[in-house]
Amino acid sequence: MDLIIVESPAKAKTITNYLKKTKVMATMGHIKDLPKSKMGIDIDNGFSPDYKIIKGKGKIVKDIVKESKKSERVYIATDPDREGEAIAYHLKEELPVTPERVLFYEMTKNGINKGINEPGDIDMNKVFSQRARRILDRLVGYKISPLLWKVIKRGLSAGRVQSVVLRLICEREEEIDNFVPEDYWVFKGLFIHPNGEFEAELDRIDGKKAKVASEEEAKKIKKDLKGASFKVKEFKEEDVKQSAFPPLITSTLQRAASNNFGFPIRKTMYIAQRLYEGIELSDGTMGLITYMRTDSFRLSKDAEDSMREFIKDKYGDQYLPVKPNIFKSKKGAQEAHEAIRPTDINKTPESIKEYLKPDEYKLYKLIWERALASQFEDAVFDSRKVIAEASSYEFKGSSKNLKFDGFYKILTPPKEQNNIPLMEVGDPLELKKLEDEKKTTEPPARYSEATMVREMEKRGIGRPSTYSPTISTLSVRNYIKKIKGYLVPQEIGKIVNKLLVSNFGSTIINCDFTSSMEETLDKIEKGEEDWQSSIAEFYNSFKNYVDSVEEKIPEIRDSISEKTEKKCPKCGKNLIVKWGRYGKFLACPGYPEDCEGYIEPHSDDILDEKCPKCGGKVILRQGKFGRFKACANYPRCDWSGPVSTGVQCHKCGKGEFIERKSKKGRIFYPCSKEDCDNVLWD
Repeated sequence: MDLIIVESPAKAKTITNYLKKTKVMATMGHIKDLPKSKMGIDIDNGFSPDYKIIKGKGKIVKDIVKESKKSERVYIATDPDREGEAIAYHLKEELPVTPERVLFYEMTKNGINKGINEPGDIDMNKVFSQRARRILDRLVGYKISPLLWKVIKRGLSAGRVQSVVLRLICEREEEIDNFVPEDYWVFKGLFIHPNGEFEAELDRIDGKKAKVASEEEAKKIKKDLKGASFKVKEFKEEDVKQSAFPPLITSTLQRAASNNFGFPIRKTMYIAQRLYEGIELSDGTMGLITYMRTDSFRLSKDAEDSMREFIKDKYGDQYLPVKPNIFKSKKGAQEAHEAIRPTDINKTPESIKEYLKPDEYKLYKLIWERALASQFEDAVFDSRKVIAEASSYEFKGSSKNLKFDGFYKILTPPKEQNNIPLMEVGDPLELKKLEDEKKTTEPPARYSEATMVREMEKRGIGRPSTYSPTISTLSVRNYIKKIKGYLVPQEIGKIVNKLLVSNFGSTIINCDFTSSMEETLDKIEKGEEDWQSSIAEFYNSFKNYVDSVEEKIPEIRDSISEKTEKKCPKCGKNLIVKWGRYGKFLACPGYPEDCEGYIEPHSDDILDEKCPKCGGKVILRQGKFGRFKACANYPRCDWSGPVSTGVQCHKCGKGEFIERKSKKGRIFYPCSKEDCDNVLWD
């Protein structure tokens, strides 16, 4: 019997459905990693990593080794990306036999058979690229994080990619804080032409772009236009084609799921993973979509042919382009991968809806529709533009309405806009109604998960597999918080960002550096650069930066310390804000040189209630599982309690919802009564 090794049990189940006489075992993810207790990198010996079997994976590896000894052939079928290749390599190191590497881009009968029939070797360039990324991240984390501990508090972390994303979020917040709103006026006119009515907006005054910034100007315009004679200065009508949208890739899938369904990125990728690994259908378990971590818009010829046949049979020749639509991927995309598409276009969302959970159905439908629509004919719009003129004033109107739906046969078409009637240049127009509206400029919007993914992709920060974990890491660290769908930097995040940017902003914690490192990793994967030389080049300058910052620790600490008006009762110095394990507090800066030490709770954390045990002040604290209330007299008094929302539980009617934080950093609100299982999620 042959043995196939994959990462997940779901994937194993799907393969077993097609290869009945094959043993399939799952590693449950990576089996090796750098040790947690030390750096694990021999810098003086070519940056050699000291990989260890991850705690809890020993038995899994032992069972796989045992099974491999009695198997005729051993295949490693981990995911077709850098992480999957690294897992494959680490497995090979442990196996007593020589395994064969197979790639499954889709978990279907054809996809699995194709992979088994085309075995190869482990791609060492991918292994080296993943190794380089892991070592780079470990070097940055292990060298910069201790600086944060010395200046702010222990337990903080810095990362090569996460710190750049934090910088973007904090910089956007600064833009919002510094934004100065300005008033402006817009004018909209309702015009009458013999062929019909239409709306147009004031566009130009005296040949210049209209900018009405005061009420006096607005009043003058209304006075000038009262009874004015208008005519058609310009009129243009044309058919405008709109090409089909490309099929989804990782970043566009994440954005579309966020915008359409409000899915967090992590949820989207979790559901997509299930759809890829296999869903139980009437005829067995089958992967419904191709591999979901991809930045390539490419579709296989078989996929194109099946989609074109589907379109022709169901919708007719008028919807089928002469040639398949081809979409250009961005520079550096992994063209060995395909875009995210259904593995069988004939499995329509409705035909398998009963086998899918509601959110699985939504995501599969989104993927299925975008893939099929990508091979439809262009949509055609009737576009009309008009300029209405009176003296020095010009009003501009436009309409763009669907004439031939094309790919919008599958996707939701845009709403019809402002039907402009047919007219000729010089035709007279009557201004039936003039409306003016005062508006105020608004600051740029905070990033949502979807817009942050778009920004990361645009700037070349990270890769498809890193978008979700990067944002999640910042949330778990409490550097940012998701509020009403937007990523908002928290106080500790701002402090960390200030320290990192002021000391590493021009060298390491910036978009250009991070993007260039991603390009280097891509070159390593292609065999164009040596991984050890690339890391050495980075490390030599990086170490100098770290050493120079290390020498300035006392002055850096002083520069970010927030002084208060409160005096230390022991030495008279102004207390400063410091951060500890449970949040911020006030402390004497003279300790230990000039003062024996004094601390007190920060006023922001003192609650308007008394400790039920000793009558002392009650303060807010941050713990492993979120915020909690505690007595300020700790350790003399050890009382603590949950933070209540004050909202009564609607299930039991006795308890109140209290605040908690999951191990993954997500805030939730369980009922305070232990015998009630009601929970609300943030």
